[in-house]
Amino acid sequence: MEKWDYYISGIWKTKAEGQEFISDVFLHTANDGFGKGVKTNKDEVVKLLVNGANITTITWNYHLIQWRYGARVEFGAENGHTWLQTVPEAATFDDLESSIQMQYILADAAIPSESH
Repeated sequence: MEKWDYYISGIWKTKAEGQEFISDVFLHTANDGFGKGVKTNKDEVVKLLVNGANITTITWNYHLIQWRYGARVEFGAENGHTWLQTVPEAATFDDLESSIQMQYILADAAIPSESH
């Protein structure tokens, strides 16, 4: 079994120039089990990969009540732009694009309380 350094359980997307791309990921350490997730910029994840880190997607299996390893994460680069991707043979379920889209479930700012 492959040894993983990090897991990705969710993504944040941004739109720019009419295209949508992954800007940040919910990155968990794999040291001593499954570490707490931290929002991490895509460029920081690319640096980890360049430095040899092994990163995979991970999803929660509600039936088995356990985490399920997905697909290896890698990066692409062209014309000074980098992006994150899963290996080409990854199943759709394991693909980064199928990860939880965190921008829809986590707010960046607190909701103001209503005055009574």
